[in-house]
Amino acid sequence: MAQLAFRNALGRIGINAPTRAAIQGNGYETIGDLAVTEESTLNHLPKYLRAWHIPNALPAQQVRLGIVPLEKIKAMRYWVLAQRREGFEEDADDFDNDVAIATLEVMRQGKDQKEATELVTIAKPTALTELKGWIKFWLKFSSYLSRIRGAAHIPLTYLVRDHGEVTDDIAAADYETEDDRLIATTVLEGPHYLLDNTTLFDEFKPLVVDGPGWGFIKKFDKAKDGRKAVLALKRQAEGLSATQTRKAAAYASLNASQYRGARRGYTYDNYVSVHQEAHNELLDLDEPVPETKKVTDFLKGIQDPILAVGKTVVLGDPSKMSDFLECQQYLATIVLNTGNQAKLERNVSAARTGGNGGSGGSEGSALVDKMRGGSYSDAQWGGLSQAQKERVLKYREEAKGKKKSKAKARAKKRKLAKAASARQADDGSEEEEEEKPKSSAGAQFGSNGGGKGKKKKS
Repeated sequence: MAQLAFRNALGRIGINAPTRAAIQGNGYETIGDLAVTEESTLNHLPKYLRAWHIPNALPAQQVRLGIVPLEKIKAMRYWVLAQRREGFEEDADDFDNDVAIATLEVMRQGKDQKEATELVTIAKPTALTELKGWIKFWLKFSSYLSRIRGAAHIPLTYLVRDHGEVTDDIAAADYETEDDRLIATTVLEGPHYLLDNTTLFDEFKPLVVDGPGWGFIKKFDKAKDGRKAVLALKRQAEGLSATQTRKAAAYASLNASQYRGARRGYTYDNYVSVHQEAHNELLDLDEPVPETKKVTDFLKGIQDPILAVGKTVVLGDPSKMSDFLECQQYLATIVLNTGNQAKLERNVSAARTGGNGGSGGSEGSALVDKMRGGSYSDAQWGGLSQAQKERVLKYREEAKGKKKSKAKARAKKRKLAKAASARQADDGSEEEEEEKPKSSAGAQFGSNGGGKGKKKKS
């Protein structure tokens, strides 16, 4: 029965009767036999069928396997494996030409995606040294797994999905890509699962073995059960206690953040990032912050006088008060434009001062006279004239020479002091130093009476 069903399936994809008989004669008796060999082995099938050549037969009755029918047989093999990975038993009666064409499209998409992602390398995340860093670690580890295709020929992320059993609703759902569908519907059993699960454990273990997470997954080490190990640590790191701690930290970050103006290492953009990261954290914890609350918290921490008027504008504008993105971008524009205006005014002031300096000298020479050594940004250096650059370099050389002279003098002084100490040490070993009277009272009534010094033992 299975042999007949396979023969009919081959006929539905355009293979004539003599060729179908020859294929089954080569050992592919049922549709399941296609999964025994690799896809590349099927490329040699036309050569094997030459032995079944029928002399003097008409072309339509000759044993032959063209390129397109061969590709459809490959699609049939892929379909069989997919059925098994999704927990179904393959049935040749379910495979026809439409299924073959749809499967070929899925195979093509898979190859295109593989070629596109091969050029992008995602490094393995660094080790998890403390559980509070789990969230970023998990994001990096998930991305890393998405690039590893195992025995199931899909990303290993299918092993760490939340659901175990594939329900009818999950199987019938719509998915954006074929990978998404397979990740959700591939069964967690069978040869493919055993191999991939071991691979997952081998990838995960080195990242946690030296940290606090090892104690939660050590019991899975012997069986190399990657799925159970990952989910066990995930539950620990994302449990109720950890969730409450993360929420408290996010709210504390919002309450403690302040912006008093740009400082070294902390700018307005840093202040925005603090709030955005806290909002993202609370969103991940299913506790999203309302937009108005976001804006209120944001304005509360701003104590920069430059933004005082901007805060008032936001408070009076309902659209800005109800949209954190619009609010922070509006204030960012004020910060940027204020900074640019301040630079422009400083440049104009410097130019005017330079023009009035000197007795009868030109504006350019006055500016040159004011140049000193020091550090300049690339933009500042590019704006200097050649005379100004030469003056800066001159001052730098003079400063460098003074620095060398001072260093040389200090070295010489240390050398002389060292030699004097050595001579004093040599003299002290041969002569005894008289101890001076401690006080006038001691000289009259103490052991030093009479003004005589008492020798100190060497």
